[in-house]
Amino acid sequence: MPERVLVKHSVTGRMFVNSTEGLTYSFDKKGDLTLITIYGVSADKGAAVVEHKSELNVFRFEEPEAGPIIKHWYYVGENPVSYDEAEQCLTLSVQSEIEYRPDQYWE
Repeated sequence: MPERVLVKHSVTGRMFVNSTEGLTYSFDKKGDLTLITIYGVSADKGAAVVEHKSELNVFRFEEPEAGPIIKHWYYVGENPVSYDEAEQCLTLSVQSEIEYRPDQYWE
């Protein structure tokens, strides 16, 4: 199923990372947190994410071909965020996932 991941500034809505720009990612559950690792992030975008690490939202959009989009919202809060410039790898620890389906709110 096609999907995409976005990392945005929670206050202004500024887009930091969009997986449709040729990035790959993984989600790994670690106890109460989920580690989201995004590969191929440029140094300027990685630095911007780390700079705003306590003001981030992460969104994952599942886009099935035969059905409505399923949205997942993850809140970072005070959880760890790191960027490895040599590997171009951004790692975010997120909590409080909320799944919602826009088709259940609008007809």
